[in-house]
Amino acid sequence: MKRSVRGFTLAEVLIALAVIGVAFGALALTQVTNLRASVTARTATETKAAANLVLEAILAEVLSTGDVSANEFDFAYYYWRCPSSVTPPTGTIIVPPTNPLPCVGDRTVNAGQPSEVTVRYAIAGESGILGEGVLTITITATHAASRQRLTIGDRVTCYDVYPSPTATAPAPCPRPTASGGGRP
Repeated sequence: MKRSVRGFTLAEVLIALAVIGVAFGALALTQVTNLRASVTARTATETKAAANLVLEAILAEVLSTGDVSANEFDFAYYYWRCPSSVTPPTGTIIVPPTNPLPCVGDRTVNAGQPSEVTVRYAIAGESGILGEGVLTITITATHAASRQRLTIGDRVTCYDVYPSPTATAPAPCPRPTASGGGRP
């Protein structure tokens, strides 16, 4: 009695291996693409978090107050001194903060780590509508590993800082003039 042995031919095995190889290749390409997207998203999140951290610290410094009864508001110092010093009108009180920030500077967040981000900030005073004092704070953060860059900013007015003027307290914001008042 002769048994019939049926098996795979070499051609069938090679075709099956080719199909499996193509499927695994497509799966590997998808995984690599997902990994790259994940790394890009992570570095973007790290960059944005560092930029926001520095922006909040700068805003806290700019909006802080000294002796309110003596009209000591740090906003006025930065408004008249950044980016360049402008002579304020007579009667304007300017008291430098305890540790004033430069108008432009750099900070490093997560120094020495793979998530290190260098953050550059700039503070600039400008005239607003009808002479309302405005400070613009611009933050540019650059991720050390990916070189990904993000720029954010915020604007605050003198009315965000000072109380409303009363009969006994002077109006702290620049007085409106025909040309707009405040900083040139």
